[in-house]
Amino acid sequence: MSTDLTRTPDAEDFRALARSAPWLFTTLHWTHRAQDGGTVPRDEPAQAWLDREEPRLTVRHGREVFTDTEVPYGTAVSFAWEPGEQRPSGPPPPYVPPGRDEDVTFREDGLVSARPQGWAWDHSDPLWGDYRWTAMLDPAELADGMSPGEDDGPAVRVDGVEITDVAEVELRGRGTWQAVCRPLVDAYDPRCGCCPLLDSVASRLLEYGPDDPTLASSRESLPTAYLVSLDVRTGIVVDVSPRDGDGVGSSFGNEIHAVDEPLRPPAAR
Repeated sequence: MSTDLTRTPDAEDFRALARSAPWLFTTLHWTHRAQDGGTVPRDEPAQAWLDREEPRLTVRHGREVFTDTEVPYGTAVSFAWEPGEQRPSGPPPPYVPPGRDEDVTFREDGLVSARPQGWAWDHSDPLWGDYRWTAMLDPAELADGMSPGEDDGPAVRVDGVEITDVAEVELRGRGTWQAVCRPLVDAYDPRCGCCPLLDSVASRLLEYGPDDPTLASSRESLPTAYLVSLDVRTGIVVDVSPRDGDGVGSSFGNEIHAVDEPLRPPAAR
């Protein structure tokens, strides 16, 4: 599936690309670098190979090689459950390949204009480290948010991130759409509030509530805006950097080596 680059992208194009990564590639080889000590320690890059058909994720970090073949929201991630919280009974849900098109609406240019709420729970790629890993490979949280419904009614889908200053640029030799993204309080809906793409007051209020002690100590230090870059060919996040704040917040990048080519990952050790 290809994107139409015959015109300058706008905010809605950026949102559509952010929804589209599951349909834009099957295999990917890349190197991940984190400047914020997130999924990997600073200055310790991780090289990764993803095959969505199997599915299989292989990550080489230092001398260690990690392999995972399970959907991240099954029993493989029991750490995601809070103490005392009741876990679902029975076996984990079957893996559903990310490219399935049920109830997904495509634009004429091949990008996704709408997908069902919660779609990623059954379609996510295997993860490494934390949920930011899966979010950067399917950054739909940049496109769509959720706002509390009125009078205790159901939540309403809204724009969870304000997107401005969209531009088409070249980053690390690849076509990229870049934008300033501002996560909105009571609207930003990250894959996981403790490891969002855009660490912010909005994500911490959602995850920890207004009494979160980190907000009392670092509210003014947290970024209110990020410069976010999406690779046009794959739709994944290739760079995130704060536009303001005081040295905290999300900061990472992905250097893509190959897309939809045969993979030769190392064997697990």
